[in-house]
Amino acid sequence: MTATSPVDRARSRPVVTVLAAHWESKTEEGWITRQVAGALACVADVHVITPEGTPAGTASDSVFTVHHLGTPVDLSSELRRDLLVEGISEANPARDVPMSVELSALLDRDLIEPWQGASEVLADLLPDRVVIVGHQNVGALAAVDRHHGDLPVTLVALGSNADSLAFPHFDRVFDRADSILAVTESERLSIVEHHGRPEAVHRIGAPLAANSSALSEPNTWVGDTDYILVLTGVASIDEDEEETDLSRLIKFTFPDRPVGIAHTDGFFAWHEGRVNSGWPIERSSDMARLMAWARVTIDLRPGRLFARRCVDSLLYGTPVVVAHDSRAREHAQRGRGGLWFANPAELTWCVEALLEPSAHDAFSTQGQSYAEDEYGSTDRFIERVTGACGLATVATPVAVTA
Repeated sequence: MTATSPVDRARSRPVVTVLAAHWESKTEEGWITRQVAGALACVADVHVITPEGTPAGTASDSVFTVHHLGTPVDLSSELRRDLLVEGISEANPARDVPMSVELSALLDRDLIEPWQGASEVLADLLPDRVVIVGHQNVGALAAVDRHHGDLPVTLVALGSNADSLAFPHFDRVFDRADSILAVTESERLSIVEHHGRPEAVHRIGAPLAANSSALSEPNTWVGDTDYILVLTGVASIDEDEEETDLSRLIKFTFPDRPVGIAHTDGFFAWHEGRVNSGWPIERSSDMARLMAWARVTIDLRPGRLFARRCVDSLLYGTPVVVAHDSRAREHAQRGRGGLWFANPAELTWCVEALLEPSAHDAFSTQGQSYAEDEYGSTDRFIERVTGACGLATVATPVAVTA
């Protein structure tokens, strides 16, 4: 426990500080970080410390106070670290990585210094608990320990990469945390497999809900024709990309069924060899409408952390087809909300199977029930997060802007 001061004893609510290298909401990692912070804001005063920002300073963001250190983490440094982890893990698959002082220094190069100013901010805030975002965030951990070596720590693991979760260099971050938050069950199991302490690793899910307005009217390009929806992460002109080939395979394999393909440069609705082209699907409300009226959603580029689009699709009762080695497989397999494929032939078989009425209806019901139970309750998400952090819950949720 931390030492208390007169200021601490006068507090009406605990203070929680979130340390995040990047404070944003465009990625799944950034979005879930904001949701965790929002859940904690129901029971505590939440301050965010991030190296981002030029110049340094403090600003309000929704219900949070954000302290910008003005020393951003270089994305190229993070990329170098990730490539090192990937390369070393391939050569040492059994977790027997020969760590050395030189290797540790190379992994941490330019990733510790941006957090130097965080210790000063922590000294001013005197938080009751800190939340470190990302299991690779050794710089934030160093700042916390410089301030107070016994300060309670919660880790939002963001464990989208199995090699990184198992990499010994990051053991100290897991070991320091008294509670660890995982979004999915597969992430939780992977953390426990490599770091033990199952009682300390908590699956929190995510606060998602179907937007009822998405069912008010379909997308005008594909209508309400029980179409196949294909989601990619590439442009339509990227001929060398596997996602382009797979989306083309779907439209040729099912010529009598409308197929809507979302590329990064546009949306293309195919029917009987004809195509209607439109602008890219960028608004979440437009994507929701597409998934709500589709017969099947094929996500060829699901999010690496928890495949949010697949959960959204299941919330509307639309089964999913996903790659066998993606995080999205959990929703298809554990949630019984769809099928998964390992090659193009299996992809077409999965789609064909889910177009059959009885199979479709079964997967639709199962998947929707799973998505609502695991991800459809904001109150349950708040309880999971605050409970894992040892904080009492309250009944009133706090709205967090995306």
